[in-house]
Amino acid sequence: MNIKYYNMNFLAGFKFIIFMIFFGFANYLMMLRRYENDSIKKQLRQRNKISNLYPRGTFIKL
Repeated sequence: MNIKYYNMNFLAGFKFIIFMIFFGFANYLMMLRRYENDSIKKQLRQRNKISNLYPRGTFIKL
């Protein structure tokens, strides 16, 4: 085989690794954003459930 083909294989492998790192980082950011949104929604649901236990008009600091 020619050295030219080895260089092309290394270049393709390097591009693939860079693509996988970029894709993984983007996926991590999307999942982190989803986790933060879900935790905020969970806290709001929990506060609503707790506030339903007390009479209307009472102030409860959560």
